[in-house]
Amino acid sequence: MTGHCDVQSVQAVCPDVTDDAARRGCQDASVKFEDIAGNHYQYDKEYMDGGTLLNDIQQSLPADAGRITATDENVADDNVIAWPEYEAREYYEEENYGEVQGYGAHMTNFDLDESCDLRTVMCCFVENANGVFDDNTDVCYQDLEMAKRSNHVSHGYSNMGDGDPTHCVGFSWEDGGESDALKGNALFQISYKNRIDNGYAKNVPGAPMCACIEKMPTVEKAACVEVSGSSTFTFTYESADKITGTNTAEVAYSDCGDLQTHFASKASTEEIDEMNKYLVGDGGCAEATESFLNDKNFIPSTRSYYSVDTNEWAQWVGHGMLWYPYDVTDANYAASLAKIDALLRSLLADSPEQIVYRYCPSCLDTHKHIYYKRLTDWPTYNIAKMFMDSWTNVENMMGEDFYLYSSYEDALNGTNEWQTCTYHASYGFPHDCGPERWTGCQWNRYRHGNCHEPSPNTHGYYVKKP
Repeated sequence: MTGHCDVQSVQAVCPDVTDDAARRGCQDASVKFEDIAGNHYQYDKEYMDGGTLLNDIQQSLPADAGRITATDENVADDNVIAWPEYEAREYYEEENYGEVQGYGAHMTNFDLDESCDLRTVMCCFVENANGVFDDNTDVCYQDLEMAKRSNHVSHGYSNMGDGDPTHCVGFSWEDGGESDALKGNALFQISYKNRIDNGYAKNVPGAPMCACIEKMPTVEKAACVEVSGSSTFTFTYESADKITGTNTAEVAYSDCGDLQTHFASKASTEEIDEMNKYLVGDGGCAEATESFLNDKNFIPSTRSYYSVDTNEWAQWVGHGMLWYPYDVTDANYAASLAKIDALLRSLLADSPEQIVYRYCPSCLDTHKHIYYKRLTDWPTYNIAKMFMDSWTNVENMMGEDFYLYSSYEDALNGTNEWQTCTYHASYGFPHDCGPERWTGCQWNRYRHGNCHEPSPNTHGYYVKKP
């Protein structure tokens, strides 16, 4: 028989061969994918997800590379390489479930029963051991649930910024055609061989490195590999439950340009529309990502969000979403505060107005922006601790030693000073101080925790740069 070897094509010639015997016969008559690296199911699976030493470009190529090279030189051009299927996994399914389950003996990246409805596989690489990188696409987003058996995340999504070097390449096939018969060869070409010949390695975070395109991230475009040729299988019938065979093939590999264009030449209108979810074209990421988020009921906000301009303000400590490195554990509390105090004083020494600014997006509106302007010399004790944990009135009386303001302009001009302030050695800035009246629960406290809602759980301290 010629062409694609599967249950249907075998039974078309010999109807009494069982499904299992036909499937096993096609695998055994081909070069098994698991024999390429010569390891086991878990190794191939881990490699296709971006792991194993083979994907570590900091290491020299492992011994597996020799087998891959031997496959390329001795097998890939004149043998059919079977689609990945694993007897060990098949045995596991049968032993535990009494039959091969829906995922079958295929690794989940390439299970034709579960996915691959678009008959397309893609690999996306983010590193290169050879130092030569064809950055041919931008990554838009990844629907994590679609690749949960690779990233081990059941739900969620990740959005990617542009500019990170990524090389994507894929292939498509037509059911029952020679491209179907030789799709295992195409997979070898874009995965293992691509690593050995071109140095490509590692996966886009949250995505498999190689998988059916439905499991892969949405990207702008991908390069294309086409495999063509012919294949002939010769079987010996031993019984309805067993056939044995060999294959001969002539295989050629070529560059087919753009994967999306190549796929469109052999796909229906509906399939092309579906493929456009994964390959969005040059500059298509912004619109595709917005559409994806809209489908999940995330819509662009009309609210503007303030962020501190770190070109103008230097941060010296922070908590929550504005966390800045500090260590206030009991063992290191004094030493840590001394380092933070030294940093704060060095920033103040270079700052023209020596204004300390606390930005707290999780606080009440009246306390989101507080500017502390010193009137007298700074105390000799630890002023970082004063702001962080111990807001006292020792050399720190409002109206005598400092004023508080709600805007930087007011602080510079000395207008609209806060009217009320209270102090407590066991609480941090600004205790219950307020613009017009005392206001509770807006203080921070690094050693023993902040106040509860509404609270300064997220805040940062800054000093104006020179």
